[in-house]
Amino acid sequence: MSYEYLPTINRNVLVVVPTEGFLEWARKNPDDDVTLTLAELVADSTAYLIPEQDADAEGWLKRNFKAIFEIELDGWCTDPSLWPKDRSMKTFKKFFRVYYCSSVLDLGDGSIDREYI
Repeated sequence: MSYEYLPTINRNVLVVVPTEGFLEWARKNPDDDVTLTLAELVADSTAYLIPEQDADAEGWLKRNFKAIFEIELDGWCTDPSLWPKDRSMKTFKKFFRVYYCSSVLDLGDGSIDREYI
């Protein structure tokens, strides 16, 4: 691959990294491993492709954090009755650090295939 012309994708990336707050919640779930470590959680963080944001990534997150919060919770516990009752932005920020990336370079060959979960 020539690095002279790298293809970009018209998306930004939002990386959601679990914190100690998320770990405490995850360890309380009946089916989870109480020996789970923060390092293990962080190593399996999730990256979301989001619409391009000129300068309002935080605004986009404020409008969409609930869906991301529920996706992250569901990844660890599929029973919503065991999720935190308070799923506010404040709790989201207690459970996750968020990083934004405005440049997305496609180093893969071939087309991008969508899969739905």
